[in-house]
Amino acid sequence: MARAGRKKIDRSGIEIQNYLIASGDPEEILFKLNELLYGQDNDVLRKNPRIPVNFPLTWKLKDKEKPGSSYTLSREGMYIKTPRPPKACSEIEVRFSVPGRDYEVYARGEVVRRVSMSEAKGKGLVSGMAVVFKDIHPDHQKVLDEFISDRMKKIF
Repeated sequence: MARAGRKKIDRSGIEIQNYLIASGDPEEILFKLNELLYGQDNDVLRKNPRIPVNFPLTWKLKDKEKPGSSYTLSREGMYIKTPRPPKACSEIEVRFSVPGRDYEVYARGEVVRRVSMSEAKGKGLVSGMAVVFKDIHPDHQKVLDEFISDRMKKIF
């Protein structure tokens, strides 16, 4: 049964093929294949869907800035690829430029899940951290929402 706010996806071979072909970007295709192969909940679409992205970013824990790159993005947060993610519940700041737009987004967030390199290797995952945005300027949120909406039209 689908959860509230989600709709069923037709899992027929043709629909899956169309789902994958709709992506021209290899990162998007890899993201979608991982969804299909590694047991994530593929029967439903999220209320605030994650989109596959790959752009550089900077994240900061206390006073130490570190480089990273994005893996997924939603209006509520993102997954950041990094070899040494901080502990869950850590507060971080993240800064990145939205692809195709001359605009830098800044947000404060909380690490809600971390995947170490050893855990990633053993489970076919990507090392890094899931971050939920806790504080983001409304103008930055608007830019993210527009970017995600535009990207969703291309992906799905």
